[in-house]
Amino acid sequence: MFRPNGECLTTVPVKESADMVQKVIDFPFQVAEAYSMSINQRELPPEFDGKFSSVVILGMGGSGVAGDFVRVLLRNSRIAVHACKNSRPPAFVNRGTLVIAITYSGKTQETLEALDASLNSEAKCIVVTASRELGSLCEEKKIPWIFTPWNGYSRASFGYILVPVLGILNRIGLFPTLESDISEAIMVLNEIREECGPNVTLHKNPARLLALALADALPVTYGEYNFTDVVALRWKQQLNENAKVHCYYDIFPELLHNEIEAWDAGTGHAEQGEHSVLMFLRDSMHERDNHFEQRIEAAKYLAERNGAKVFELWTKGKSELARLLSLTYMADFVSIYLAASRGINPEVTNNIDYIKNQKAVSIESKDV
Repeated sequence: MFRPNGECLTTVPVKESADMVQKVIDFPFQVAEAYSMSINQRELPPEFDGKFSSVVILGMGGSGVAGDFVRVLLRNSRIAVHACKNSRPPAFVNRGTLVIAITYSGKTQETLEALDASLNSEAKCIVVTASRELGSLCEEKKIPWIFTPWNGYSRASFGYILVPVLGILNRIGLFPTLESDISEAIMVLNEIREECGPNVTLHKNPARLLALALADALPVTYGEYNFTDVVALRWKQQLNENAKVHCYYDIFPELLHNEIEAWDAGTGHAEQGEHSVLMFLRDSMHERDNHFEQRIEAAKYLAERNGAKVFELWTKGKSELARLLSLTYMADFVSIYLAASRGINPEVTNNIDYIKNQKAVSIESKDV
């Protein structure tokens, strides 16, 4: 199996992926631009007064994980937040529910169908999209919508997807710290870019070193319930789509009641551990508040005893948004460097395109 040497990771990844590399480099700017646009969002209709019993965020793929992030960021909110990755919204959706439908392309079948069902349930709905075509349809049907810039690939547009949603929630009083959180997040992201960018040599670049370790390994990401677990999912998705590798993820503390048994050195299957690289996505504040520290350290010991290589990746920043985005940005860099080491073009998603083409969505046929 191909294992890269250090040299292949000391230059910008394969020529065909230069556009994706640039989009990763530009992520801090993307977050800043998305926030600037959110400030100037059109006024929401009067019925969007913040008096909702629940919030449901519709989306798939990169749009869907944005819903997961919002769910975590608002987990202590006065109202319940639910991320829906399906064509059918939860049964509780009604006129007291705020539904935010995110379809970056404007053609996501599951999201459009769930939006249609939400409208039939008399929910207050708003659409976030980069599709002018869908936006025009929303105008015709008097559905509020927010335009976000088209960036080529939803997985390279997380700032353009997440920040407008936070802007909506800020306007209705559910995320009042948005301005300060974004400011800190941009600062932290710029620091990570300086550490992990393509101009930083291998031995000084933590993202490249991790990609090198993953070259012949099975990646496994472990996150912490109701916080870095959403980033662990994002890592899985980025490694799947950009580097075309399998990746598994699990969640502390639940994995301590099942998954941890797979790291039993006494089973005689040490090769299982030797072929795995575990990434523990850690946050000291969250661990302290939830009493995770000692159990995570114990899990690390057991995995390493069974031959697994463990990387501990710690969040940076003070606000929850900055901390989550810090590890999210690292995933972007690692996934494109791993793609380069495997000779893979991260811009192409042939299998996803094949699935989409099996049942193309006609926007005009939807009742949204």
